[in-house]
Amino acid sequence: MLRILIIFLVLVAGMVVGPILANHQGIVMFQTSGYRITMSLTTFILAEACLLLLLFIIYWLLKKIFYSKTAFGSWLRAKSPKKALKRIEQAQLLMLEGDYNKASKLLSKSAKIASNSTLTYLQAAQAEVNANQFDKAREHLDKAATLCQENEKFAFKLVQLRLHIKSKQYELAKQAVEDLLEEKPRNPEVLRLADELYYEIKDYQSIIEILPAMYKSEAFNEMQLDQFKNVAYIGRIKQLADTKGIEQMLNWWKEQPKVIRNTPIYQDTVAVYRDNLLKR
Repeated sequence: MLRILIIFLVLVAGMVVGPILANHQGIVMFQTSGYRITMSLTTFILAEACLLLLLFIIYWLLKKIFYSKTAFGSWLRAKSPKKALKRIEQAQLLMLEGDYNKASKLLSKSAKIASNSTLTYLQAAQAEVNANQFDKAREHLDKAATLCQENEKFAFKLVQLRLHIKSKQYELAKQAVEDLLEEKPRNPEVLRLADELYYEIKDYQSIIEILPAMYKSEAFNEMQLDQFKNVAYIGRIKQLADTKGIEQMLNWWKEQPKVIRNTPIYQDTVAVYRDNLLKR
């Protein structure tokens, strides 16, 4: 709209300056219902330009009102055009099909006039996280943050955490995980994301600490959790043996629950690393 206005004003300027330089401004006459209005061409063009400028100002004001964060703006946005709703439905279908790039574009286009802009921005950000488009995801999360209601903040934090993990911002991710575990310690999705992060950074002790909550919340099925437990305990034994030495490894081992110390696979792992360290 602004480009069209600039082009039109340039044309108007040419049409005004031309007749002035030619010393003949021409005549424009309107006749209707017995009335006759006569004016110079220059006056007519200037009147048209003023009218267009007025229309642009009205358009700008309506746009500001429509997209405002006020209750009135929210009410107006609730009247979403059918085209925007169809875009969102198509984007959701594309996300299920795994075409995250197209889905994020459609959601981004529809977010401003969606019935819930925050959720649409969050869905766009999630699609971009899945597609490894981290800068775009951050941009949409910033937009969602300005509109986010109290009941939407948890979903916002989850999408933000997925972005931190996928983009390898581990310090930010770790802080976010700790906050979420304090806020919702038995939420399955929080536990799954915490487990994913701790494996990424090889923080086996933290995995061990959240295992009881993972079993209770059924974040994974029992067979998977048993596998995760084995990987975590064996990884921690090896980690302590390699970095802390035999004494600290054995002290840690003595502090573990009896059921863990009586598990053959863990006993064998401790014995192997203990023997290897003693031979050095």
